[in-house]
Amino acid sequence: MQRKQHVVSGEEQALRLAGLRVTPQRLAIMRYMMGSKAHPSPEMVYGHLKPDFPGLSPNTVYQTLHSLEEAGLLRRISMEDNVYRYDANVEPHAHLVCRLCGRVDDTNGALEPLLHELLSKGSATTSWDILAMDCCFYGYCNDCRERAQTLQNEEREE
Repeated sequence: MQRKQHVVSGEEQALRLAGLRVTPQRLAIMRYMMGSKAHPSPEMVYGHLKPDFPGLSPNTVYQTLHSLEEAGLLRRISMEDNVYRYDANVEPHAHLVCRLCGRVDDTNGALEPLLHELLSKGSATTSWDILAMDCCFYGYCNDCRERAQTLQNEEREE
């Protein structure tokens, strides 16, 4: 009789190595985050996974994202007005944030050497053990640029 072998996914292995229990919901959240470039909010994660997990609660999503962040598997991006988005890319990199629609994109990668240098210099010039930094550039995405210009023109006319 042949035994079935269980193939462990990268996400499952990452959870175990971080000391986190592997549950179907946690694994689904981790897989969604690893496959997303949208820098999802907890609400976006919940909305995407709720159809497949009818018993999933918003609180479970918030707690899981927090646990994954604490374990170093996710990076929380602090937006304005206490809004948070999450990124599975935990390496130092900068983000572009649209002030109109809230879209979050990674920069093109050219800033990474500067960010690494800043982290290094920050550690060398203080007694702190610096673990991470946030770098967000705020403006308007291509889709919202024209709308933003129209809104600014309307405000000037009033």
